[in-house]
Amino acid sequence: MRTHTRNTNQRGMTLLELMMAMSILSIVMGVLFTLSISIGDTAKLQDVNVVNNDEARRAMIAVVPRLRQAQTASINTGSLPGDVLTFRMPSDIDGNGTAVNVSGALEIGDLITLQRDVDDVNNDGVSSEQLIMTVGNTVQVLANQLSPDAGPGPVADGATPGENTAGFWVEEENGGIRLTIRTQGKSRRGTLIRQQFTELVNPRN
Repeated sequence: MRTHTRNTNQRGMTLLELMMAMSILSIVMGVLFTLSISIGDTAKLQDVNVVNNDEARRAMIAVVPRLRQAQTASINTGSLPGDVLTFRMPSDIDGNGTAVNVSGALEIGDLITLQRDVDDVNNDGVSSEQLIMTVGNTVQVLANQLSPDAGPGPVADGATPGENTAGFWVEEENGGIRLTIRTQGKSRRGTLIRQQFTELVNPRN
């Protein structure tokens, strides 16, 4: 006759132990999920910042050298501050290798206009969030992701002016022209992220 001995070390999990294990697992999974969401939000935020920086830098690289060479008298200072900048710069019109003609006069090229593409002149479906440069019949996109807001309106005497959030703004300052580009994007949670870039340019001609 065989006798069976019970090994007290071999037993299953009790219901209480199972519930505790599931609770711990749930907490760990919750922490990991929250961490992954946080990492995703941070990555999206960094992506928005990088895109906005690139857009504004690209516009400044295109505009600043041209504005430095602009003929001062051709700049639309009479309508500044505002969201449209126009000027002309020296150009070799007669093809003699310099921007000066045979009479010694400075040759001036086509009118250059910088403004937000409010009328979608390039027919790409993007309007107020796009900065364009028009030279003659040529339209070039300088930046996207602009703040679509217009510039500040007239302020009554004694009133405090509102915050200027215009995507593109130009003003005269100490004989120079201050360019301001404001870009914006949204985080994964829909939070609006805005950045501002400014540069003071002194025309040389």
